Amino acid sequence: MDESLLLGLYTADGMQKVDGLAIHGIGIPGGHLMERAGLAVATEILERYAPEEVVVFAGKGNNGGDGFVVARELFDAGVEVTVFLLAPAEEYKGDARLNLDILANLGVDVRPVTDEEGALSEDAMMLTELADVVVDAIFGTGFTGAAKGSAAAAIELINEAPGAVVSVDIMSGVGAGNGAIHGPAVLADLTVALHAAKIGHFVTPGGAFSGEVVIAPIGIPTLCDIDPDVWLLTAEAMGDLIVPKGALDHKRSVGTVLVAGGSKGMTGAAHMTAMAALRAGAGLVHAAFPEGAHGPKPYPEVITVEVPGDDGQFGIAARSALFEQAAQLRAVAVGPGFGRADEAKLLVRELLGVDRPLLLDADGLYALGGKLELLAERRQPTVITPHEGELGRLIGRPADEVAAQRLECARSAAKRASVTVVLKGEATIVADPSGRAYVVPTGNPGLATPGTGDVLTGVIVAQLAKGLPATDAACLGAYLHGLAADLAAGDAVGTEGMVASDLFHYLPAAVERLKAGPQEESHEHDH
Repeated sequence: MDESLLLGLYTADGMQKVDGLAIHGIGIPGGHLMERAGLAVATEILERYAPEEVVVFAGKGNNGGDGFVVARELFDAGVEVTVFLLAPAEEYKGDARLNLDILANLGVDVRPVTDEEGALSEDAMMLTELADVVVDAIFGTGFTGAAKGSAAAAIELINEAPGAVVSVDIMSGVGAGNGAIHGPAVLADLTVALHAAKIGHFVTPGGAFSGEVVIAPIGIPTLCDIDPDVWLLTAEAMGDLIVPKGALDHKRSVGTVLVAGGSKGMTGAAHMTAMAALRAGAGLVHAAFPEGAHGPKPYPEVITVEVPGDDGQFGIAARSALFEQAAQLRAVAVGPGFGRADEAKLLVRELLGVDRPLLLDADGLYALGGKLELLAERRQPTVITPHEGELGRLIGRPADEVAAQRLECARSAAKRASVTVVLKGEATIVADPSGRAYVVPTGNPGLATPGTGDVLTGVIVAQLAKGLPATDAACLGAYLHGLAADLAAGDAVGTEGMVASDLFHYLPAAVERLKAGPQEESHEHDH
């Protein structure tokens, strides 16, 4: 994958290093960067909203200083601006204090956010209610922990504002380096990222609070940039990974797949995985079912294979037949509807020995019983596609803890198991054993329906069958899966009634969209 085509996401520490290089290494004054930052945010506000009244909430750090510059530029443009200070004026230092003093000299309305009793002032509540735009300049990228006191109250007030909410650099209350939220956080309509996008703009839970993300240059030379290890996937980079069918190709040359799943009563999952693989470009797909499980074929294009079984359930008796099937095909998916009986779990562990790229999902993951290290012994590329609950079981952590620390948990599992992890959910994360991680910007709430995970499995295994490395296959597959959902949502399907099989119609369109070359991308999240 050409990482130069991706959007690098910075941690808070990484951004601090870049700032330090610009200020102390190159010699660019910090006040100059603050000027450029505030001007960039003010310009976005004026161009997008043309507001008459704006309220700015300013913390006592450099983020508040940026907010003061925003206020000055808006005031100079004729906007009625009120600035609320989150701390006493004497606590503002350095460049932030300089810009606060400039506001006083200009006659900009600056007030404390709290009254004498320490509660939010009536002015703050009233003017926030009336403002066309509310600017969040409370906390910057150095924020960790939970907002408390007047900051917490101000954040809650901002979230109740009827006007547009614009965050300066990062949404206050969100960890810039990991997207973590431990208390109240600003729900922005627009976040103006200064110099570079941060992990917290896209990795959930915080990433769901960012609204549209615009990256604003503030005068830091590219010489100061550092190499990130987390990226946001782009259409251009994913289009570069597409392996198109050529004039001389045939069904066996463009990728062949074995799907092992579908015990009695659960055959639909395996069928959907198999059909998704075909729709994502595989040329030949076999779906293996245990004896007694298989009923009518919903998709005639999928070749069904019956292997030994006990009343429609997978067991060790199917081992030889499945290994023989795998030897004839290029990539294997194990798990959709596989079953959770003891014999089925034993069979999954046996199938870890197949000498083919392997994807484990659903019951295939359950069979590991939390023993991720079993995967580390594999010599062929391996991808696992858990949701938060499944990943929690694999690494011995509660699902809600995984949800709060998605990036960390996905990376930890990838390193422990020496596999590529696809952590499903809002802003799906792909992590590989090297520590690199990729955030998937496609997808929407319409995917919250049974079977969409089975479709994802099919799309990814199709890319493995085409010969892509595990992480490339996972990234492309997850991107295509989400893009198909986005195309469906933008068509007559919408999101409320979307079902997994709707994606079959839009997967080929998603592939063609990427083949056609870069489209205009918007870094936006649905709230």
